[in-house]
Amino acid sequence: MIGTLTILLLLLGTCGVSGYGEYRKRLPNGERVPHPCRANFFWHGLGHINALGGGSRNNFGKDFAANGHTWTQDFCRLDSDGDGMTNGQELGDPNCVWNAGSDTAPSRTTQITHPGVCDPFDSPACAAKNEWVSCKGAELECDAINSPDVLNFTIRFPETEVPAEDTTYMCMIFDVPSDRDYHYIASKPLIDNDNVMHHVVVYGCTDTTEEIPNAPYKCGMDAGKGCTVGLGGWTVGSPGECLNDNFGLSFGKSRYTRFALEFHWNNPNEVSGWKDSSGMTFYYTPNLRKYNGSAMALGQMHLAIPPGRQEVTFRGECTSDCTQKLMTEPIYVTSGLNHMHYLGKAGFVEHIRNGQRLRYLTNEPEYSYDNPRYFRYNEPVEILPGDSLVTTCKFDSTYKKKWVFYGDGTSDEMCFGFLSFYPEHAMKNAMCVSWKGINTCGRESVIEENCDAFGFIFQYDTQSTALRKAVDKNCNLASNLCTPECKMAVMDLLQHPCLRGGDVTDYVRSLIQSSKAGLEFLGKLRMCDVKKNDFGFPTSGATGTSMASSLLIILALLLV
Repeated sequence: MIGTLTILLLLLGTCGVSGYGEYRKRLPNGERVPHPCRANFFWHGLGHINALGGGSRNNFGKDFAANGHTWTQDFCRLDSDGDGMTNGQELGDPNCVWNAGSDTAPSRTTQITHPGVCDPFDSPACAAKNEWVSCKGAELECDAINSPDVLNFTIRFPETEVPAEDTTYMCMIFDVPSDRDYHYIASKPLIDNDNVMHHVVVYGCTDTTEEIPNAPYKCGMDAGKGCTVGLGGWTVGSPGECLNDNFGLSFGKSRYTRFALEFHWNNPNEVSGWKDSSGMTFYYTPNLRKYNGSAMALGQMHLAIPPGRQEVTFRGECTSDCTQKLMTEPIYVTSGLNHMHYLGKAGFVEHIRNGQRLRYLTNEPEYSYDNPRYFRYNEPVEILPGDSLVTTCKFDSTYKKKWVFYGDGTSDEMCFGFLSFYPEHAMKNAMCVSWKGINTCGRESVIEENCDAFGFIFQYDTQSTALRKAVDKNCNLASNLCTPECKMAVMDLLQHPCLRGGDVTDYVRSLIQSSKAGLEFLGKLRMCDVKKNDFGFPTSGATGTSMASSLLIILALLLV
């Protein structure tokens, strides 16, 4: 299975409906209007009764259409929902000065309300006006769970206090049926507090010897304690996951006797007093399907998105050489999913053979984090050893004031494509992501420009180990003195191929700085001020901690 892929947004469910992206762009904050009763969910079909767009219009949509789908001062000053606030006040343009197509953000980008929904939402004055608003999410559609041989079990957290922090990862480990081997074929979320729930990751636990806590514990983006294999999950907007009939995810007597749930709580306003007891219901069968399945993670793990840009593009490739190394036989892809966060604008995964694109495995010119779109194929797509898979992510940072980098938090960004496939055994490692121009190729090794990155970092390369030991011996960080011996040791080390600059040097640096010992080592290199701009501490948001998390994870989930 996918080891340590912590966003396992492998929620292979039904496809969502996208709102009209072009119309949203004609409105101030048009892509950032929150749903009035579904926390962490944007109302993308702003002028429609359906939050996802399409179908009958609400009063705001009717007024917008009557105004030629144009944001004007007269339309801005209307009160479409009759709650005493103008459309401009609700959408962050109270003075009605914003213009569509402008590079300038509206005067306010927070505390946005829906101009077609009466506020306060639950007030007596608004109750009758808001009867058309649905506060329920989509229901899981999965014919397989109705089969008489399909069983189910539910695991959930006890009521647990949610920290008053922007981002919290909390885990708990549970025993699951293990009297024989089973296939897990579907799951459904039980979301207790949708004010904070961002996503759930399900891990299979391979180490049953470690003492297991019987209560939730803070875990970061990694459940740990032998629970490192991503099996499934849930994210905002998804009704659950339903796997292709050709395969199941194996657990039970000979594989995983425990599952870990990892919750990502998103509490940007740092509200105190919230609690949560969410969980998951799992559908499984003793009648094993023909294949064991898994999920593959593709994408780019080095992101640096400048503020105020309508479009920024990043690309990652699982190269032909990589698939040749990682695959022992063809695999068959049954579904695909793009994963970014709220700056995500568009996402694509291309299937390339002999330099020619055969098809798009995902093709999402209007990406929405709140409404994940799952691409399912009537006939599984055959991927051969030697094919390449290219992931492209486009971001819109128009309303951002600061740079955004790759990271675990909701306010950070990601760029992944996740593919479900079978048979599981055909892939030695199902993680094939890029870091800048470098492909990690399943993390077996990264060798670029005569640099064995892992050999250098983990010190199993004899030459680099001797050079690093010389730096540790001759450079005293506490003294902060560049002695002749220290300077000579540093200069010798910086001649190593892994430290001569370029993407591979940035990659090595990002991994080294992810630990306390690594930061101390980098500090010694800076003491003598030698090439500090090439191999010093990051000055532009290089993703040290995030890269560490990602190597420990990557949730193809995810998911997200």
